[in-house]
Amino acid sequence: MTSRLLNLEGASNFRDLGGYETQDGMKLKYGLIYRSDSLSYLTDSDIKKIQKIGIKTVCDFRSDVEAEENPSPFTALSSPTLRHLPIKTLGKQDLKDLSTREGVTSQELADELQEHYVLYVNQHKEKYRDFINTVAHGDIPLVFHCFAGKDRTGYGSLLLLSLMGVRKEAIIEDYLLTNDFYKGPVISEDWRDSRSEILKPLFEARVDYINAAFNEIYSRHKKVEDFILNELYVSSKTIDTMKSKILE
Repeated sequence: MTSRLLNLEGASNFRDLGGYETQDGMKLKYGLIYRSDSLSYLTDSDIKKIQKIGIKTVCDFRSDVEAEENPSPFTALSSPTLRHLPIKTLGKQDLKDLSTREGVTSQELADELQEHYVLYVNQHKEKYRDFINTVAHGDIPLVFHCFAGKDRTGYGSLLLLSLMGVRKEAIIEDYLLTNDFYKGPVISEDWRDSRSEILKPLFEARVDYINAAFNEIYSRHKKVEDFILNELYVSSKTIDTMKSKILE
């Protein structure tokens, strides 16, 4: 699995989604779809590496505030091209506010984060529809990311891999790889380091989190694909286009 990781100085969770097998015997091609943590701290060398592997589109799930505070090195006119799909949930400032709340416990933080995975399902359908349409109809290779590359990105990966026919167990396995790779924000954050034990739930990928999203979808649909068709209003033609581009 470590071969998935692209070693960068300014991002620690940039990895390839290629190689995952589908339930009908196909697999995702390597070198087409990547997921990552924030790209705001990439060095010039990092950017050259990203260009060298052929990335054409960057989907940034960070909120408008996050993107203003820590701008992406890419724009709508750069190469690769930036596609900003802002999802306002738990960004860096939100995590900081939570962590400094008077008397907050580790369990309260875990519960709060788990609830946000339900919100991804119910409150951000338009942005995730735009993401799927971008993968299907836009230029690839593509990387999608948020702040840590875990929550908003993890849910995006759940949708994409499910659409391709990857088993739930493999999707969870991929989700948990963040625990192996993510090194935390590149720029030191005193608020995080000083209370690391309490803050663990905010920076760990946990099965309970991703299962909260799965369970919310399964409460209304037998398959994730049915949810995407009926609630995100992604067309079956778009799904077929994605499969023809990504699977082999």
